[in-house]
Amino acid sequence: MVPTVRKPWYRRRWVLVLLAVPVVFLVVLGVLGFSLYRVAVNSAQPQPVWEGPLTPEQRREIFDALWTTVQRNYSYLELKGIDWRARRATYWPEAKAAPDDAAFYRVLERMVASLDDGHSRLVSYPGQQPVTTPPLTLGWVEEQYVVLEVGEALADRVTPGDRLTAIDGRPVAEVAAELRPYIGEATEARRQRRIARSLLTGPPGSAVAATFLRPDGGEYTVVLERPEPEPDSPTVGPQPTQVTAREIEGFGYIRIHMWTGDAAYAFDAALERFRGAPGLILDVRGNGGGDDRLASQVAGRLFAERQLFSRFRFRMYPFWTPLMPHYVEPRGPWTYTGPVVLLIDEGVYSSNDFFVGGLARTGRVTTVGRPTGAGSANPEIFTLPGGARVRLSRWIEYFPDGTPVEGNGTRPDIEVQLTIADIAAGRDPDVEAALAILRGQR
Repeated sequence: MVPTVRKPWYRRRWVLVLLAVPVVFLVVLGVLGFSLYRVAVNSAQPQPVWEGPLTPEQRREIFDALWTTVQRNYSYLELKGIDWRARRATYWPEAKAAPDDAAFYRVLERMVASLDDGHSRLVSYPGQQPVTTPPLTLGWVEEQYVVLEVGEALADRVTPGDRLTAIDGRPVAEVAAELRPYIGEATEARRQRRIARSLLTGPPGSAVAATFLRPDGGEYTVVLERPEPEPDSPTVGPQPTQVTAREIEGFGYIRIHMWTGDAAYAFDAALERFRGAPGLILDVRGNGGGDDRLASQVAGRLFAERQLFSRFRFRMYPFWTPLMPHYVEPRGPWTYTGPVVLLIDEGVYSSNDFFVGGLARTGRVTTVGRPTGAGSANPEIFTLPGGARVRLSRWIEYFPDGTPVEGNGTRPDIEVQLTIADIAAGRDPDVEAALAILRGQR
């Protein structure tokens, strides 16, 4: 008989497991603690503002600090295959030769925009001038810049469905091409959305001559005034609601504008109103994100069991945190179990991309519209020498199947192409498609 050889106690599996668990816990706790400390220090100790003109040495210090901050903290360099060292070689000669400080910072804007990440941008810099936009909203429809909405002050001068063709006498394509290098996004549709909303921006109180083409071929030019900046929203007192609701052909329709403020509370009130509705249209088009806890609370009203919506990991130079799950828990006194159609478009972004992607991948909803903006960040703002501030994505979020949210987002189950004719006629083809689904017609 071969004698049994017993392992020393310190090599037994259960001992190794017991030793490994607290070690891993302490490492994770230490990394998270260090990150929170760094954020607090970065926020609590702002850099002194350097009054211009900047010296060559100051320009170099700012440029190097920006490059290093991105290299150490931006979460998508490897995933996107970005050669950040090559970007240094591209942009430093331009920054060094910039004729003034404003041009220098504009080079840095383009450098950060080259990350193709809508969350990451140069937020502010010394001497930056404010800009505002006339009260109308432009969009990218059928490869044209088209009026989507018009403020009350312009309602008798500009009409939804009209195409913007020139700005101060310059072809709109020329102006858009100049803006493009300063606007980084992971998808072309999202980039064009931001370009459209930037075309008419300029100094407050100034005017811009905009030339439009009507659907019938008639052309006209109007001079639009850029308003003065609005004061900051009050932090006390009544806040605007983020939820609107109405009944359409017996079905409930709930629109959530942003994941802020009363989004979850107002959604609960609207859902109570439609408790017995045979179907629900949930509209999150144009919702650019906010607090993902509010998004999770709303999603929790549609499930009776816990659901895995995503996983994520943070960049904490020179390490990464372990992959951590993000679950949605059932919430509320009852669960809405009827069919749900979710309306989406390229305006869906950030925590709203999380909301849409999680719902879509559970099969709980039918998505209708256009692909989402495909962005996820949990961003952090860093202050550079001289006072400029840059915001960078800090995590990578994955859908349950392992697909990164950034650059992928969610494609609709039923894709609907918005047309200029729809806008001019005041039709909403997404809602029409949703009603057809709920009626059982498609």
